[in-house]
This record gives sequence, structure tokens and C-alpha cells, in this order.
Amino acid sequence: MVLFSLFTGSMAIFLYSYLGWSWVGIPWLPVSLVGTATAFFVGFKNNQSYDRSWEARKVWGSITNHSRSFAAALRAFAMDEDPLEMNANIDVKIMIYRHIAWLYALKRAMAQRTSWEHKDIASKRQRNILHGLQTPCEVEIEKYLSGDEHAEIENKTNLATQILDKQSQHLARLRHAGNVDAYQHVALQTIISNLYDEQGKSERIKNTPFPRQYATTSNLFIFVFMTLLPFGLLLQFVELGERYMFLLIPFNMIVSWVFMFMEYVGDISENPFEGLLNNIPIATIVRNIEIDLIDMLGEDQIPEKLQPYFGALF
Repeated sequence: MVLFSLFTGSMAIFLYSYLGWSWVGIPWLPVSLVGTATAFFVGFKNNQSYDRSWEARKVWGSITNHSRSFAAALRAFAMDEDPLEMNANIDVKIMIYRHIAWLYALKRAMAQRTSWEHKDIASKRQRNILHGLQTPCEVEIEKYLSGDEHAEIENKTNLATQILDKQSQHLARLRHAGNVDAYQHVALQTIISNLYDEQGKSERIKNTPFPRQYATTSNLFIFVFMTLLPFGLLLQFVELGERYMFLLIPFNMIVSWVFMFMEYVGDISENPFEGLLNNIPIATIVRNIEIDLIDMLGEDQIPEKLQPYFGALF
């Protein structure tokens, strides 16, 4: 697109100065109207793209809160203070571990590629570097699930859903065994239901593409505006004098770059789960929740926080 603006600017000067086609200089008013309409349209698209990213961040903020509440409620309701009664304590540890496995299963689902996400080289390179700095989700899931459970659900279509179902079944067994009463059972199951809701919201954002008509139409509008722009600017620079006419080229490129950059910002914000540097930091969020829950259990082996990556991507 930058080369295109350079070409159209040079073409306008060539047609006007060297071929003497003075009629190629068009009035600025219609060009400005097209530019204003394009700016409004691209601005609307950017607002909607940002809303998708912000909604995704709120979803994972809720997952963080529900995860802490779930672990704290489990420890308060089901954990036995008597060291001779370890069954309930083991159940609490299993369920908290299973919840961490759910987090990694949902993270893995959000990392799956969809047909409408970006496929350019820069995106692939960023994604490969980011995922290369992290332990694969499959390893973490297997780490926090018992062998029998992992073998039972590893081939299921939606692993995260199956893990939450295991949580509900385990909670029912605790109720039947008398480790939690009816009120506590309902309270814990409500948190699981809330986790289902947040999972569904995250999957909706991931699996619903931004309406393609906005992307296609905004690109078309920008192309029309960039084509008309140098011919609208031509008479403005002619009035300054022939020697200033060549300033048309850099100014045409600057204005075109602004519109292209606005389009680019909205475009890369459409899909907040692509794994790019400016998307939702799911890996960091999941690791922070994991640290909090493991710390609640009082274990010594606490995972380290993920460190920010500032290396060269290209």
C-alpha cells in the first residue's frame, strides 16, 4: 500500500506536469468527503475490534476471580483439619489440580488456529516464539490430571468441558459422602456453572469471526481514498508554485500511511486469542492462577512466573 501511494503520487505529477493533463487535478471537496466517510467507517471498525479484545480480557479476569473463589471455597468447605482424616484433603487437592488442568485445556483451545485468523509471516513468527517459550499445554494437562482421567477424556472433542463435568461429578461424591452439606454443594456447583459461562464466552469470541463485510468494505474505502488523494492534493500544491509540486509525494504518503495504520490497528485487534504480542496474555494469566492455587495448598514446588519477552522477533 505504501508503494501504491508512491505510485499514485508520482503518476499525478507526471500526468499534470509532463503530459499537460490539467484536468487530472480534481477539487478537494469530494476527496475530503470520501476521506471523512472512510475515517468514520474505519473508526467504527476499530471500536468494535477493541470491544472484542476488552471483552476477552474481562472474561479471563472473571476466570481468575472464579478460580480463586473455587479453590478457597473448596478448602473452607471440604478440607479436614484433622491430620488423621486425609480423604477429604486429598479430594481438595485433586479438584484444585483438576481445575488447573482445566485452565490449560481452555488455553489450548484458545490457541487453536481458525481459518479467519492472520496467516502472515510476522504473525506466524511471533506465535512460534511465544509458544516456544512456554511448556506445551498437553504436558501441563497430563501433569495435573490423574492417569485414568487423562486417558478417559484425552480424545474428547472439548477437553475443558469434560474436565468441568468431572468436577461436578466429584463434587456430587463429596456430597454423598457427607464431606460437604447441601448449601456448600450448591455454592461450589454455582462457581462451576460460572466457569462454564466464562468458558462459553471465551469460545464465542474465539469461534465467531469479526464480520467480514467490515474488513472488506474498509479496505475498499481506503483504496478509493488513496487513489483519489494525490489528484485532490495536486491543485493545492500547484497553487504554491511549480517547485513545490513534488512535495505532493511525501504528503500523499503520510496521509495514506495514517489511514492504512488505522486499518491495521483494527485488523490485528479483531481476534484477541491469536497469540500475538498485543493479544490477551492467556499464558501469563493461567500461570498466575496456577501459582495462587498451588500456594493455597501449601506446596513447596511453586511454578515460577512467566517473564516478559523483549527479544527480536525478526
